[in-house]
Amino acid sequence: MNRILATLVNLAVGLGAFAQVGNVNLNNNFTPPGANTKAYILGLDRQPMAKALGAVEVLDSTGALIKSGGLGADGLFFLGVTAIPFTTPGGAGTIIIRAWDVSTGSTYATATFKGQAIVTLTGLGGGAIPPPGLGTAGNFTGLPIFIPEPSSVILAALGAVGLFMAGRRHR
Repeated sequence: MNRILATLVNLAVGLGAFAQVGNVNLNNNFTPPGANTKAYILGLDRQPMAKALGAVEVLDSTGALIKSGGLGADGLFFLGVTAIPFTTPGGAGTIIIRAWDVSTGSTYATATFKGQAIVTLTGLGGGAIPPPGLGTAGNFTGLPIFIPEPSSVILAALGAVGLFMAGRRHR
C-alpha cells in the first residue's frame, strides 16, 4: 500500500512540474531601451493606431492562437498575464504578435493592412515569480501596420492592364 501511495505522489509531483509553463504579461505599455516612445501598434498614418481600429493576436511558436483582443488605448494592448506553451518558468520561448486594422478586414487573414512581429522571450515567470512584461522579457519594440509598397501597387496595376489588353486582343 505504501509503495502504491509513494508511486502516486511521485507521479503527481512529476506531472505537476511537467505542466508548469512560463508566463509573461502581454502588454506594450512600456518604452523600449533606446527609444523615446512606447512600443505602440502604429496605424497607417504612422501614429498610435486608434483604439477602435486595432485588433491583436498572440500565437505560440507553432502558430496556434494563445490570446487575442482589441486595443485598450490608442496603440496599446493589454492582454494580461499569459502562459506561453512549450516554455518553463525562467526559460525562454518565442511568440508571434499580429495586429491589423479591422476597418480593412475582420480577421488577420482577411485584413489589407496588417503586420506581425516575432518576439523572443527570456526569463519567463512562473507560479511564485512575478511574471515579467514584454519590456523586460521580450524584444518587442512596437509594430507598424504595413502599407503595400508603391512598387507592389505599380506591379499589380501593370498586371491588371496587361490582362485587360490581352483580353481585348483575343476578341
